[in-house]
Amino acid sequence: MTPALDPETVDERDPRTGSAAPGPAALADDALAEEIELYAEVVVAASESEGPLPEGELDRVLGVDEPGR
Repeated sequence: MTPALDPETVDERDPRTGSAAPGPAALADDALAEEIELYAEVVVAASESEGPLPEGELDRVLGVDEPGR
């Protein structure tokens, strides 16, 4: 690995302020990760469908309960 790109040797300080730049843990966003996972599941279901994805199938993929159940 190129030394400049090696995570063990990269200086994670903001050159303008000298403060520590946020690392990967600071960039974690659970809500965004859930949205991406749902989106991926919809894309997979749509790609496997012969035509437009039926509303009931979309609800199933998204985990939406039917009214009255």
